[in-house]
Amino acid sequence: MDPQLLRSIWPVFSAETREQIQAIGSKVLGLEGPAQGREPDLLPSLKRLVHSLKGSAASLGLDDIEQVVHAIEDGLATFNQEERLPRDTVEAMLRGLSAIEGAMARGDAGQSPVVEGLSSLLAALGHESAEAIPQTAASGAAAQGLEVLDLLEAGLGALCSPDVPDRAAVVRTAVERARTLKASAESAGAQKVATLAEAAALGFTRMEPGGDSAGLAASDVAGTLVDLRTALEAAGGAGAVARAVQSLRASPSPAPVEGAAAQGPTGAVATTESRGPADQTVRVSVKTLESIALQVELLLAGRAQQTRRGAAHRVLMDGMREVLMHLERASSQLAMAGGGPALEPLRAGVTQMRGLQKQLLELTKESHRDGEQLTLVAQVARDDLRDLRMVPASQVLEPLRRTVRETSARLDKQVTLELSGGEVRLDRRILDALKDPLLHLVRNAIDHGLESTEERRAAGKPEAGRLTVRVEPRGSRIAVVVEDDGSGLSPSRVRATAVRRGLLPADEAEKLSDAQAARLIFQPGFSTREQVTATSGRGVGLDVVQATAQRLQGSVDVAFTAGRGTRFTVDLPLTLAAALGLLVRTGTTVSAIPSDSVNRILRLNPDDVGTVAGRVVARLDGEQLTFLSLAEAIGLPRLPLALDSGKVQAAALLTVGEDKVLYAIDEVVGQQEIVVRSLGRHLKGVRHLAGAAVLDDGRVVPVLNAAELVRAARPETRSVARETARPRILVCDDALTTRFAMKSLLEIAGYPVVTAADGEEAWGILERTPCQLVVSDWQMPRLDGVGLARRIKSHPQLHRTPIILVTSLDSPEDRAAGLEAGADGYLVKREVERGRLLELVRQLLPAS
Repeated sequence: MDPQLLRSIWPVFSAETREQIQAIGSKVLGLEGPAQGREPDLLPSLKRLVHSLKGSAASLGLDDIEQVVHAIEDGLATFNQEERLPRDTVEAMLRGLSAIEGAMARGDAGQSPVVEGLSSLLAALGHESAEAIPQTAASGAAAQGLEVLDLLEAGLGALCSPDVPDRAAVVRTAVERARTLKASAESAGAQKVATLAEAAALGFTRMEPGGDSAGLAASDVAGTLVDLRTALEAAGGAGAVARAVQSLRASPSPAPVEGAAAQGPTGAVATTESRGPADQTVRVSVKTLESIALQVELLLAGRAQQTRRGAAHRVLMDGMREVLMHLERASSQLAMAGGGPALEPLRAGVTQMRGLQKQLLELTKESHRDGEQLTLVAQVARDDLRDLRMVPASQVLEPLRRTVRETSARLDKQVTLELSGGEVRLDRRILDALKDPLLHLVRNAIDHGLESTEERRAAGKPEAGRLTVRVEPRGSRIAVVVEDDGSGLSPSRVRATAVRRGLLPADEAEKLSDAQAARLIFQPGFSTREQVTATSGRGVGLDVVQATAQRLQGSVDVAFTAGRGTRFTVDLPLTLAAALGLLVRTGTTVSAIPSDSVNRILRLNPDDVGTVAGRVVARLDGEQLTFLSLAEAIGLPRLPLALDSGKVQAAALLTVGEDKVLYAIDEVVGQQEIVVRSLGRHLKGVRHLAGAAVLDDGRVVPVLNAAELVRAARPETRSVARETARPRILVCDDALTTRFAMKSLLEIAGYPVVTAADGEEAWGILERTPCQLVVSDWQMPRLDGVGLARRIKSHPQLHRTPIILVTSLDSPEDRAAGLEAGADGYLVKREVERGRLLELVRQLLPAS
């Protein structure tokens, strides 16, 4: 296939194939279970899916994928649906699907979608490569003849598309295939196949001009291909058909287009699947959908601005009415005083203004009516777009079955997976972002949570561990829960690991409560696994879960019971589209809080607030709730509360799940639709911020992450946040490799790290991002390390920031020059990998 054409079709094929792989994997696992209670259509529907995927791959000339799917299809052909699919067969089929996913990933990256280890995969599936298949076997000939038919059906699907890049080429290829098949069938004595193949060739020829005649010809060709399939299945011993397949494999693949891929995997919308009503659906690029969604949100924002201008216009109209009243009064007084030359012009002016006022009133009414209609249209469009972006959670839950199976087999553990909530619909962007975090949580549960079979037997538990993944709707939010019945989290082990990895000093680790220690597992670089394995030990995973939750305006929490299991709960919004935001003021700063997280706004009297166990609480409806200053929570200067002077204090009650907290505010400014925008990479680590929004008056306001504010208000969370805060380090080096190596070394030790490519970039970062230490190369473009050190040491606020110069210059003169410039440490680059960098960092940051 032409590479450019393949690239245009690939996004549609990729999305469709991934859906098919997911469905095939789930159905294969279903056949492994007992036949009792199995869906009656399970095996036939699986065969249809496999056959469709094979046809799609064949139509695009993706031979590797086609061979793997063909081998799976052959394995299913001999399966008795009253029995269980053998475990080895299931393993081989799942391996094949994983290999296809790998090929798809390579295709997504612009590489050739080849299947790695193709020969071994085919052997495991009881198949040989295409070149080794004995083409004289009758059954093989029939199967390969059907593959030719798949190619012809794909060509028909392409020609049914309203826009074919090269219609003549597609027709020519289809006709050549049909007539080659005809000639081979004639030589084998399969006259019926030959006749039908010739009829198909003539039908394809009639489709070349396009238009209405092509539509009628397509109907005839579709019927001919249905009859041809029946004839081919009957002519299983036609050895010539196999030779035709060999010649067809050597010829170029037909050129289907995006429209064909959108119609179906094999393009057979006009054949056997066209007996019932057609499903009127179309695949849409996510990028296009996001662009349209943005335009709709901008339309709504523009409508809000128009409403504000309309209100301002009404104020002006009221002013105009007042002016007219004064002019009329002046005119009457002038008339009573005997008039004069100015009376008539004044009366004419008043009359003219009355006419203009009447016209303006009519225009205002029409503008208001049109604006209301525009608001309705925009709202409907946004709701429809939101529905388009909402997809069932099963798309991210079902692939976990394969993950659990593969991970448990690798770790030699028995695991029973329970999935629920797959019917809950949520934003596709949230669903896509959840894939990696869920994968980490599930692997973590199997590796760290669930015990081995022997350990479970000794503890009196069932040999198979139970792992539950469920999606729970909670109003306008959802909770994704991953729960196991394993040994539970070990706080003592977590403390020991934190100390060993340098995340906490031993004395501070001992002060942590069990709940506080549990939160340490979300720190970057944390892993209780001593050795790196295929599953764990790299120090990444749960920090990804927390970072993703925060990026999606949510939070993650962990609960555990010793000996009984661990539960992770990820709280997220249902959608990331525009939502109502409550605008509140704290000091001079206006912030937006998603309205779905604000239970209510209330006023507290001084008698309602007190202190319990060292924390400030407020009594509300018989409960004692944590009471905090919102300004202080979001990093603003602490301002005196109204309660401090005995006055009534405004407060917002934030609720996420079952957690509640009261935050002191100065006033509620208003409420309006907001579209949350990303703040970029420099502020992605600020947990209490979900993003920013542009108000209808043009102001940009921060949007607060309500879930994180509620979680951070817990006493144990506030304490552990203070005790585990790590100094931020700035690494500056113009060599990407060196910069990345030092960054990785420091992050493994638990330090947050920001990077810069030269001294000027580093200086810009220091001016807007607090950093407690700088590690800089000496020789760099624009501003070198010595210049950066001098600039830091001469700054009134930054002069106490330690700076370490790392360089290949090792003479005494160079060391003296660096230290004279103000450097607090000096390292030669070869000393970095010997551990000297971490030693020096810990010396300069003794509290870390």
